[in-house]
Amino acid sequence: MNNKEKDLEDTDIILNLDEITIHDLDSFYSSGCSGRVSFGINCRTEHGYCEDPCFRGKIKVLEANKCGEKGVYLLRVKFEKEEDD
Repeated sequence: MNNKEKDLEDTDIILNLDEITIHDLDSFYSSGCSGRVSFGINCRTEHGYCEDPCFRGKIKVLEANKCGEKGVYLLRVKFEKEEDD
């Protein structure tokens, strides 16, 4: 996919997601954790910002692979967005 296809607008702007950062864990246990998450959006507009996308929903991991670098994993995910009210 080239950059022109990736830089989408309107409801598909969520596909401009560059990174997800998990920080400030409030709790963790044997099968999960809770805390704050940041989503980094790649926005290259003439105004320097993009509309605020809603990330309410479920991110399901479809495939997980170890990479050659220690502690690095490649995840293929599916995002099931909750409908807006």
